[in-house]
Amino acid sequence: MIKLFRKIRQNLLLENKTGKYFKYAVGEIVLVVIGILIALQINNWNEQRIEKNDEQLVLLNLKEDFEYNHRVLDSLIALQISNKKLQFSILNHTGKKPKPKTEKEFNLILEAAMRLGEFYPRNGALDDLISSGKLKIIKNQSLRNSLSSWNPIVEQIKNREKFVLEVSDELDNLIQKKGSWLNVDAVSSSASAASNPFPKSGFDIDNRNLLNELEFENKIETIIIQTSTVINKQKEGSKLITEILKLIEKEIKQ
Repeated sequence: MIKLFRKIRQNLLLENKTGKYFKYAVGEIVLVVIGILIALQINNWNEQRIEKNDEQLVLLNLKEDFEYNHRVLDSLIALQISNKKLQFSILNHTGKKPKPKTEKEFNLILEAAMRLGEFYPRNGALDDLISSGKLKIIKNQSLRNSLSSWNPIVEQIKNREKFVLEVSDELDNLIQKKGSWLNVDAVSSSASAASNPFPKSGFDIDNRNLLNELEFENKIETIIIQTSTVINKQKEGSKLITEILKLIEKEIKQ
């Protein structure tokens, strides 16, 4: 093509058609410029297509992680709410209030009330995006803002869980001093107890006596308070996940 253009220009010069030569030269430049612009546009389209494909892959990975996090978090919320009810039921028997009819009944309540859960989110896709500085590959600004809010929420949940675990450890120490975990494990239905069929304690001890301890009552109350803060923050995290998943779904369908 270039040789053809050069030959035409040479013929025009040989025929002394200078005016036509310059017109032709200008036209040739215009064609070259148009060709370059078309090539740039095609290259831009290709880059946009590649970026779109990359974004879709990232969105699918994020969706998988956050669907998992949603299931786990909602399950934990249900567990914490159940624990809180059982912990309140313990307070209905402390001090001079009527005691459970049997020690077994109380041990079952105590064992269930002390089943604690911790949130371990799956953050691989988001962490990769943040660490590589590629969060901007996601075009939706609202989605980027919501994703940026996720890790701070997780940190707040973990901090509140930490307080519950600390009080739980204090209560555990109290039970070890004045009660019998062996009696609790002897009636437990947990997987750990199932694989380790513990006998009752060899000591003459009744865990219902813990209900007469003011310290026991106070620690149960503290656990309830801290559990409430965990539930509130977990619900906040679950709400954020719902927003993130809606935005992801919208971007995937586009």
